[in-house]
Amino acid sequence: MLAVAVLGVCANLLIARHYTRWDVTRAQLYTLSPASLETLGGLSEEVQILVFLAQADPELASVKRLLEQYEAASPLVRVRYIDPDRDPGEFLALQNRYRLLQGRTEQGQLVSDAALVVTQGEDRWVISGENILSYDELRGTVQPRLEQAVTEGLRQVLHPQSAEVCFSSGQQEASMDDGGPTGLGALRYTLEKNNYGTREVDLTQAEAEQALAPCDLIVLAAPADTYSDPAVARLLSAARRGKSFLVSLGPTLGEDNRTTRSGLEPLLELFGVRPRAQLIFERDPDRALPGAGEVFFALPRAHAVTRGLLKDGEARFRVLLQLAQGFELQDQAVALLQTSDRAFSVRDASILATPKAEIDGVPHDAEGPFVVGAAAELARGGKAEERPARLVVIGSSATLLGNTWQEAPLSGTRRFVESAVSWAAARPTLVSLQEKPERQVELRLTEGAMSEIARYVLIYMPVTALACAALVLLRRRSGRAAAGSSEAGS
Repeated sequence: MLAVAVLGVCANLLIARHYTRWDVTRAQLYTLSPASLETLGGLSEEVQILVFLAQADPELASVKRLLEQYEAASPLVRVRYIDPDRDPGEFLALQNRYRLLQGRTEQGQLVSDAALVVTQGEDRWVISGENILSYDELRGTVQPRLEQAVTEGLRQVLHPQSAEVCFSSGQQEASMDDGGPTGLGALRYTLEKNNYGTREVDLTQAEAEQALAPCDLIVLAAPADTYSDPAVARLLSAARRGKSFLVSLGPTLGEDNRTTRSGLEPLLELFGVRPRAQLIFERDPDRALPGAGEVFFALPRAHAVTRGLLKDGEARFRVLLQLAQGFELQDQAVALLQTSDRAFSVRDASILATPKAEIDGVPHDAEGPFVVGAAAELARGGKAEERPARLVVIGSSATLLGNTWQEAPLSGTRRFVESAVSWAAARPTLVSLQEKPERQVELRLTEGAMSEIARYVLIYMPVTALACAALVLLRRRSGRAAAGSSEAGS
């Protein structure tokens, strides 16, 4: 008995020291990819992963299974689970430390906009709930995305790249301090929680050129005024020094409600992008929202910025645009977003103020398709290792505003903007993992299958029950008749 006890203790010690797991799924759903193992093998300091999921969260079990593999692959990975319901004090303290948003559900439960946070020292990488899995409502499938997000987070905190994002002001642009639906506060918050520095630069000031020197990315969003020549000259100088730009620019309207110049034409043309003075209307019913067609979904084109929006060449997410204009592209510029060939444009926007106007009867300035989002790189003549200036321009003023982060149906727009920021600031996704296969989570029935079920429920099953009842009744009657005849004979 003593020997058996010693052998049992030794076996448990070996099991505790040597983690082994067998993944028998055909798609290897619970096996870390080589890129993740390589990242874990390169750890030299302890990394902590904070999980802000409640015990009742349906994703907690799958998150635990995956993070157990990270802990087993490297002793420098520490996973810590914080239940917002059971540990509200600790949750609120960490929420304040890492500048996370929190709120309560209708049932009164505390929730955070961050599902996981990867930290090392003062560096952090926030993983939201939508990064755990991707849900396709049309097909009723989910696709695991957590490994991609965690491994990317590990690389980001191990090799942090400081990036400064500057928001322009002076032309009545949307404010980075406005957290409402028409401000840039939500974009600023998203940048800061992912280790970007943010500040504001007034382009009308003489010292603006010096203020732009530390900027890695300059954001020009929803200006109400036309850019002055001195302001554009400062932006051109910054572009030639290798600064990158994210521009959200809708049609500029004059006093007569006709489209006019924005003043940014010299900057955009430097990158090979020429804005078209127009207002686009989408007539494809699958893309246009209810109305005249001035609010519509644009489909992404293949590019590093839109990689997360496409799968096998098909759009998984669409980008919502409102009051948009198009662009003409030169050789170095590439289309990111495009309308359908049923779209058209007008120069006079006063049609929107006319009740029940027949938009199709208005003279069209041009016919679609139109490029409504573009990207370009500006090669520099210096050293080969110098980073080229980059530009991402979107033909709508509303894309970077708070609604994009506050409304769930705009997830495609949100993904596009975040990817555009990463590409323009030369901080692209560092990890390229093979995607896990999708799995069905809903019962999908065709009309034929529904008809077959209806026949079974309404016809076949009742008829079968009645037939069985009739058979039982006949057998009982025949049994009684046989018993009566035997009694009479006796």
